[in-house]
Amino acid sequence: MSNRTNVLLVVLDSVRAKNTSLHGYERETTPFLSSFADRSTVYTQARAPGTHSIASHVSIFTGAHVEEHRARKHIAQIDPSRTVWRQLRTEFGYNTGLFTNNRVVSNASNLADAFEHVHEPDYPLAKRLENHVDGTVLKRAYFRGYDGLARLSEALGRSEPSESETTAVDTRERTERQKNGARAEGTGPLGGLSARLVAGAERITELTGLSEFGADSGYKTLHGGNFTDAFLSWADRQTGPWAACINLMDAHSPYEPVAEFDRWADPAHWQAQAEKPSVRETLGGRGWDQLAALEPLYDGAIRQTDDILRDLVADLERRGELSETLLVITSDHGEAFGEQSRLAPAVRLRDHKWGVPEVLTHVPLVVSYPDQQEGRLVEEAVSLTDTPSLLRTATTGETEPEPLRNGEPVLSSTFLLPEEKVAKYSSVDDIERYVGPWRAVYETRDGVVRKYARKGDHGLTLDIEATGAVTEVARDDDGRVAEVYDELTDADLVTQETGEIDDDLEQQLEDLGYIR
Repeated sequence: MSNRTNVLLVVLDSVRAKNTSLHGYERETTPFLSSFADRSTVYTQARAPGTHSIASHVSIFTGAHVEEHRARKHIAQIDPSRTVWRQLRTEFGYNTGLFTNNRVVSNASNLADAFEHVHEPDYPLAKRLENHVDGTVLKRAYFRGYDGLARLSEALGRSEPSESETTAVDTRERTERQKNGARAEGTGPLGGLSARLVAGAERITELTGLSEFGADSGYKTLHGGNFTDAFLSWADRQTGPWAACINLMDAHSPYEPVAEFDRWADPAHWQAQAEKPSVRETLGGRGWDQLAALEPLYDGAIRQTDDILRDLVADLERRGELSETLLVITSDHGEAFGEQSRLAPAVRLRDHKWGVPEVLTHVPLVVSYPDQQEGRLVEEAVSLTDTPSLLRTATTGETEPEPLRNGEPVLSSTFLLPEEKVAKYSSVDDIERYVGPWRAVYETRDGVVRKYARKGDHGLTLDIEATGAVTEVARDDDGRVAEVYDELTDADLVTQETGEIDDDLEQQLEDLGYIR
């Protein structure tokens, strides 16, 4: 491994190991990653530091455990100089870039400040007026106005389907209209107002240029190829070593694979997504079957992500850069579709809102080391919190001892559901059972990963085989969780824990699976 190789971290947002064929899933969701494993290193027991974007990304960027940095909210502001990206730039002369449409990373928090170059979707109104007013304010105003209008027009225009709309084709077309926010007119009591509202919205977007980035553009779920292409274009312009992070949101809710990769869903699954129950509804015991129905769409979205990776790696190879790059492919957390919590059996899991189950913590991790030609499997528990140590090996070429196999306990934890959200869901019976912290410790013993987990009075010890088989050892954690977490200290990374965030950005992020 030569000195000062390039660095590329690709975060497959929301992809859990369980649903990848790389990890033995019955659907062929990751054919490229499975073949790429023959010439890279696969860490079969990798665990995410946390179960939502801000917490995991801060750990992945800084090397601090979630309960050391305590960045729990979307708006968290950290010291950028403490990130591996700023260190690679200032200490080793790397050009750094971030390519993402994850608004937690690029807008709500200040994680993007760690990078020299940031590529995110354009917000046309802000872009048009950026020379006159602060861009951040305009971005928030744009989303507040656009999202609010879209939700209002959709609510006013919603009507009961006609008999013809019950056919499979019509159901899919109607779902496509729901996805794209298309509401030409409604037949309900407020249908006329809805039609006028939408017409007015179309006129406003035409006059302001917002139509360039309107509903049909799918700003929430832009195809990841936009960001890999932007990265490749940026890499072409660099004259020295570069270090970049690409965050692909294709597998994040809402799950909208393009037709080529929509291989396992039918119109009923798309309809289930269009009618996805709210958090309050599921907490009240309704809509869990609809959540479970989303998994075929999720699998198609993972297949789409895998194809994007295939093209990215092929491009790096054509340029002769793959052998000169430390490439790390992983995820920040998994996803849940109504599974029962083993740790707290009265709790069911949705999205990535609470809990530390394996569907949220166990993530894929594939590393292509510079000049690596042969595949390798590592079956002991490793933590993405050690990612900065791994990335720094690109500056020295030294990979021994291997930074991901340091013998330290692997930690995953979350404070979700946060205590401050209890009032919002106070109508839900026993809402406290969802409140964090939820904590887990992983250690490898004789080839088996042992998991200790605790949440309040609930404890659990599990053994996890390389095959994924799980054996319950005890309904307690033998005090191991407290022993490990009591040793953690404040990393003093967060410079601002709370701050202003507009209601519509808050709602959009919550719709995507985040709770601040």
